[in-house]
Amino acid sequence: MSTVMDRRILNYRKLCAFCLSFLFCGSLTFAQVQDFGGGGGGGTGGGSATNRMNQTVRLGAKTGIVKWRSHLIYSTTSPTLIEVPGEVWTIGYAQGSGKYDYSYTDYSESAGYSTNSQTINFTATEFNGRYYFGNSFNIPFGYAIYKVTYPDWDYSGVTYDIEYSITQLNYGIGNEWTADWGGYFGIDWYQTGSILSEEISVTHKSGTETGATLSEANKTATEIKPFTGMLIVTYGFGF
Repeated sequence: MSTVMDRRILNYRKLCAFCLSFLFCGSLTFAQVQDFGGGGGGGTGGGSATNRMNQTVRLGAKTGIVKWRSHLIYSTTSPTLIEVPGEVWTIGYAQGSGKYDYSYTDYSESAGYSTNSQTINFTATEFNGRYYFGNSFNIPFGYAIYKVTYPDWDYSGVTYDIEYSITQLNYGIGNEWTADWGGYFGIDWYQTGSILSEEISVTHKSGTETGATLSEANKTATEIKPFTGMLIVTYGFGF
């Protein structure tokens, strides 16, 4: 098991190194030339910065493409975006919801250890911005409200409803390209965040509650850390 985990960590580090190398060695050059909508210095189209400046509003979506290391919120909820783009700044709002299934180990004195399946409901609300360096390279940032609920979570024959809400400050690095015809496509190579506040609610529903079951329910909620991920994709169309 340790060997498998070591290999995963090694592969993750290699992927991080590749993405960062591509970003810093290539994106600053790409940012100065015409993007996928036009023809560089001699074409009729402008770069992404000019195309953003010519738009008033844009609609799109955000998602994660590598589930084993992608941002769990985005790969689960795929939020819808509405943004006001600009040459240097873009500001916007995102909202989405979705479900995620996982398994965990349960224990009871009568049955011993067993595996339970659980559905988690995610809701995401974000107020986002981007600051651009040139045409495409940018720093994404934002204020997020994430809500995570575990309906009918069961442990040792005791059932709870668990709710966990956090506010998080997000920040990362990415590239985004806007075409002459209005479409845009972006990749946030890496995004992390800092938890600003959190609120936990554990409601006992059925079964004989003990200190051990309540402790396990509280621990399940607090196991959630700041949401972090790689290769977050945004896409849409501007007007």
